[in-house]
This record gives sequence, structure tokens and C-alpha cells, in this order.
Amino acid sequence: MNFNTAILYDVENLIGGYGKTEFIQNLSLKDIFRNINELNDGLPCIQRAYANWSDPRLKHLRDDINELGIEPIQMFGFGKGTQKNASDIQLAIDAVEIAITREHIDTFVIVSGDGGFSSLAKKLHEYGKKVIGCAYKRATNKIFEAVSDHFIWLEEPYAKPEIVIEGVNTNDPIVMSFIRQFEPTKLYSKDQIVGVAKECLVFLSHNPDAEMLMRSVGLNISIFSQVMDYRLGGFNYYKLGFVRLIDFIRYITFDSNCKVVFKAPSEYRIILKKHAIPGYSDETYITELSEVHSVEFYHRVLSKGTPMFKEFHENIFKDIVAQIDQYRLAYEGLLLCELIEKLSTILPFDENEIKNCLLSLVAANCFDRFPQDKRISEQQLTFSPENMTVARDRLLDGMRNKLDRLISEVDDEVFSHVLIKKSYASEPNLQSIL
Repeated sequence: MNFNTAILYDVENLIGGYGKTEFIQNLSLKDIFRNINELNDGLPCIQRAYANWSDPRLKHLRDDINELGIEPIQMFGFGKGTQKNASDIQLAIDAVEIAITREHIDTFVIVSGDGGFSSLAKKLHEYGKKVIGCAYKRATNKIFEAVSDHFIWLEEPYAKPEIVIEGVNTNDPIVMSFIRQFEPTKLYSKDQIVGVAKECLVFLSHNPDAEMLMRSVGLNISIFSQVMDYRLGGFNYYKLGFVRLIDFIRYITFDSNCKVVFKAPSEYRIILKKHAIPGYSDETYITELSEVHSVEFYHRVLSKGTPMFKEFHENIFKDIVAQIDQYRLAYEGLLLCELIEKLSTILPFDENEIKNCLLSLVAANCFDRFPQDKRISEQQLTFSPENMTVARDRLLDGMRNKLDRLISEVDDEVFSHVLIKKSYASEPNLQSIL
């Protein structure tokens, strides 16, 4: 048998990305090498494995690397964006370089299912080389499979079932380490909850796996969310005056050794203050808790998530409902865009104000919608309340139910002003419908 084979392992592809903890834990390069050996007659003279080997979760592969004589190729910066394919590019460059400079190597085993390697396989064929693909069937590109001379199908790594504890579904080693050290608790005051959140942050910044992430690619926000959900038996940041979890984290990191970083359009990470991640910018800190029982915060809660109640002036509500109620047949079965256009030609309001009011009425079940399985923009809407009083009651009930669910103990005086918008372009004749 000749030493005529190069085996190149795309480890990132094998584990399905660094978020697939169960695949990382159960991956065995020795098992993969055994599968390759059963098909290939030649002996490997080059073996290289491409991964972010500084990730502590890959420690268990070191024994495989040493035993098989694999050269680990360090790749940094895995994640979304332009750096995501760094290992693919390096692997392809190395394969072509080997094909040109080592004529005795006539077989290349590409351990990956990535479709980008179909071009590499064609290029290697031009040099007269044989290409063997090796990957999991569910993650293999059909073109790469077709252009390979042979394909070795790997058995999926056994994925351990997620552990369910107090509503937390996880098998993440960081979260499991936290669960082993802390017990769930029931806290009610703001100060107590903030104190527990800061304790969670201290744990994460000292946990070896989490700290490593905080120094390199950043800690995913979901990890913090899971430890908080476990510790508090469910965590509600609305009750503290925040409508986004990330804003709460920006608050508790103010006097810690951590900070929040951001990459457009919506990527957030927690990292250590003295570190930085290429492509991410520091988020500003929030230094004070917001007032929960204020009209402004109630509007922020109501306009987030579903059902969604947008902010609008009470006069818009009265005039829209009065117009539709008086001429029901003319407004029956219209699309949302048709309703907005028709009302904006009659009423002296901005189209966005009219749209916000209509969407809130839809959220309050004031319109029959057909067909049910379509998006709101594709549904025909028919006004259903008998009169303005019924429409008002449905709207206020819908708003109240949402606030009760998210923040509880709604202040009646504050709630009585939720339909009164402070700034209004024209001179409204305020007659409260409340």
C-alpha cells in the first residue's frame, strides 16, 4: 500500500456550527478515519483538521488528533458574516497546493458535505486526482456528492436528549454547570432580581467555557437567558421596565467586568470589557431602571410582540370607527391597504396613524378576517362590533389583558390614558372615550 492520500477534515461542517453542542460532544475523528480506511486502499500521508481549536468544547478531539497524526489547523473568527467560510477557503487552498507540489498524492478525501467543495473536486480532477467525499447524508450538497468519485456516508453523532429543568430545555455544558451549582429561587423585588442577574453574570465570566467565549467570539445572549430562567423559575424583564432582554443586560453590565457588543442587523454578544470582536461595536450602558407604570412604558409593551397595539390618538379611533360603522357595506371585505387608502381620503389623519389604529383594532378582534390562514395583508377585513362602545371595550380589554400578562398589577390611572397620544399635529377636540 502506498502513502498517496490526503485527508482534509472540515470540522466546522461536521459539527454543524459551534452552536450544535450535542454534535461537538459526540464527534469522533477516529470513527470517521475508520470509515475512510474501509473504502480507501491507500495510506494517508497528510491529514489536516480545520477548526477553531481554541474553543474549549473541542478538547475531547485532541486525543483523536494525536493518535491519528492529524495536523490541527487553527481557524479564528467563525460565526455569521464574511469570516464564516474561513476554514472552507483555507482547506481548498491547501488541497490545490498539495495537488501541485506533491505529485505522489493522487487521492483527496474531503471530510465535509459543503457544496462549495464541488468546485474544488472539479479542479482536483483537472490535476488527475481522485476525490472522495465524506459527510452526513442530511448535510451533504447533492452537487458535491455527484462530482465526487466516491462518497462515504457517516453515521450521525448520537445527540443526547435535552434536559428539562424548571422549564429550561438544554444540554449546553455552560448552563448545566450553572444548574449543578445553583438552586432555583423565587424572588419578587427589583433589587433581588437584579442581584441574582449580576450573580449569573459573575458566574459566566468565571466559568472556563463561558469565559473563553467572552474572550474570543462572544457569549450568546441565549446562555444568559437560560441561566436566568432556571435560577428564577422564569424571568420576566418587563416587570423591571425593559421591553427587550438585551436592554436589561446592558443595565446589569454597567458595573461589571462584561459588556454587550452588537453587529448589524441584530447580532448581540456578551464579552469581557477589555476585549473586542472584529465587526462588533460596543453598546452603550443603561444606568437606571425605567418606570414601569407610565404611559410611555405601557405603549412600549403594547407595541411589541403579539397581539400588537400601536400608539395613536383617541380622536383617530373615534373617527375611524364612526366612519366604518356608519358605512358598513362600503367597508366590508376590504384588504388592509384598501381600508387605509379609503379612510385617508376622507379623514384628516396621516396614513401611518390610520394604519396603527386599524392594526390595533385587528389585534383586539374587531374585524372578521378571511381567509384565516393568510397573512393580515392578504386577508379581507369586515368590521364586527355592533357599535363604537363595543369596539372600545374590545380594544381596551385586549390591551389590558396583554399588560396583565406581561407586567401584572396594571395601574388603572395610567392605563386610562393609553389612548391619549401626547403629541398631535392638528387641534383635536379631546373627548375621552375612556
